[in-house]
Amino acid sequence: MKAVNVTSLTPGTKAETDYCTEDGTVLISKGIEITKKHLEILHRRNIFELYHKDAKEDDEIKKILSSELPDLEDLDIDDLSTTTQKIEWEPELKGPARALELPEFKEIESGLKGLRKLNDSKHASELDKKFRYGRTPDRPVGPALRDEATDMFPKDRTDSYKDKMTLLYDIALNDVKKILNSLANGKKIDGKQIRRIVKSFVKTFITDKNILLNLSTTRCKDTIYIYSHSLNVCLLAINIAASAGYNREQVIEIGMGALLYDVGMLLIPHTIFTKKERLTKDEWVEIQKHPILGLHLLESISRLPESIPYIAYQSHERENSTGYPKQRDKRLIHCFSKIIQIADIFIALSSPRSYREEFMPYKAMETIIKMTKKGLVSGEFVKSLLTYTSLFPVGSLVELNDKKIGKVIKANATSFAKPVVSVLTTETGAILPKGDIYQIDLSEDIDKHIVRALKLDYLSEVALMDGF
Repeated sequence: MKAVNVTSLTPGTKAETDYCTEDGTVLISKGIEITKKHLEILHRRNIFELYHKDAKEDDEIKKILSSELPDLEDLDIDDLSTTTQKIEWEPELKGPARALELPEFKEIESGLKGLRKLNDSKHASELDKKFRYGRTPDRPVGPALRDEATDMFPKDRTDSYKDKMTLLYDIALNDVKKILNSLANGKKIDGKQIRRIVKSFVKTFITDKNILLNLSTTRCKDTIYIYSHSLNVCLLAINIAASAGYNREQVIEIGMGALLYDVGMLLIPHTIFTKKERLTKDEWVEIQKHPILGLHLLESISRLPESIPYIAYQSHERENSTGYPKQRDKRLIHCFSKIIQIADIFIALSSPRSYREEFMPYKAMETIIKMTKKGLVSGEFVKSLLTYTSLFPVGSLVELNDKKIGKVIKANATSFAKPVVSVLTTETGAILPKGDIYQIDLSEDIDKHIVRALKLDYLSEVALMDGF
């Protein structure tokens, strides 16, 4: 970060870069016209120096991302909008959500006219204004949660501990289901309920950071997709945020936002979000309304952090201005939203849909990196994701060059392609007894490497916690 004296800023000129505090909080965004008011506020806060990123920092991120994956050009993601943004929501509600009967929703029109009115609504306009002139801090501040987190080794995870983690997930999933259904029915919710869910997983992350990544691979076949998707996005977002250096409270806020970011989809007509065929242009317009519809539903939740509306509003924007609802570019997207974007895309891609099979975790990761190279998502936070998950994400199955099959249990931050794996089978494919499962750090064992990524259900006899 390079320091710039505030006296060098000239009113009436446009900021050539994002000007930040030393901890990374953006105070003046790139492209914003600098005014006397900006300088007066800085003076009142006793801020005499601002900082901006050296372009070399962004180049380094791109270098790291590309060095492990030189051959990504064969991966086609031009039609990605239909696979990652069209989500198969099926809440357990009979008929339209009852919240639509509330006065604020009755006058919403269909089609482009209705979308334009929502984009110009008070909710959206107020957030746009706050974001430009006084948004909530969205860069890491204070002690990083990652510094509190510890690794737990497979030998330390007892069967009772693993059962406890599985139960924690199941209880949280049921709580998420109740909360989202209540919001769709127009009921009031205490934000403490949502905070409690996230805090339980943050507490788990501190003592066993990799277990959350494994839990996020859970595919709940006996429950509706909206609930498990929201919870899995939350678990992955906690890891990305912690890896990026956010403090405990910020990580909790990001996790809460992840549980609520797509709540507006509960108000989209069932005929659209349950459709198995590709959406029509008119149906896609209706989908684009849900971020702002979600802002209305968030008003039913008490004691929410100020950052949550930004997350719901901007999590479908894209760094290169191709997202929705406002086609904002990266300098006008809240960083918490950028983290949720990545978690959402990864979980969506690696989950099955009625119109396609799920991607292998490796392919989902590969796709996100390709999106980074195309300028769609933040390279900074994709790097954070890779640091904690590796190119072969924690919880995924891989085949080694000796024909044995392993489960990835830990990333190597210095080499994304060489994680730590638990070996689950013999070279002939026979499942090892639990007591015979062993670990290999591929960054240290030069004779072993991954030759193939496998589907999560490739070994049907292997349970979620096996190898952990």
